[in-house]
Amino acid sequence: MVLSSLLAVQCGLYRVPVMRGQQIGRDAQNPKELRDCHHRLSALLVDLNRETFTLLGRAQRFATEPAAEWQNWSRDWRHRWKVLDYRCRLSEPSSRTASPEIDKMAHIHAALDELHISYTGVVSNFAERYVDRLRALKKEVDAVRAMIDRRRRRSNRPGATQ
Repeated sequence: MVLSSLLAVQCGLYRVPVMRGQQIGRDAQNPKELRDCHHRLSALLVDLNRETFTLLGRAQRFATEPAAEWQNWSRDWRHRWKVLDYRCRLSEPSSRTASPEIDKMAHIHAALDELHISYTGVVSNFAERYVDRLRALKKEVDAVRAMIDRRRRRSNRPGATQ
């Protein structure tokens, strides 16, 4: 994973953001700072999971493009992920050895990156294989409903036999 990330940076597939702002203390011992890091990490996990499956659900109801929506949403999520790394010093070995909480959060943070990559594959696969079929099935279901409604209207007319 680290090798692929370094290769992606070197090849220009994504730019490393210039981070500014306050970081937690190098010793990572302040409970308030640790809670803030935990809160941000938890929000990333919840948002990643919720957006993935909400986006897939919207594909049936609306004429959306899941892959494009995912890409747009992912930019912000990825930025928040990088900011968390910077703010909470998750990649700094000194913080990880100084604080078992930071060490655990760093492992979770790395796992979120892997999960994001996996979910990207899920969304891409869904968009390529199933969106058109799902939409066609939705149209067929709607057509059946229209047939039922027409039958009901005919049967409700005066003089119609039931």
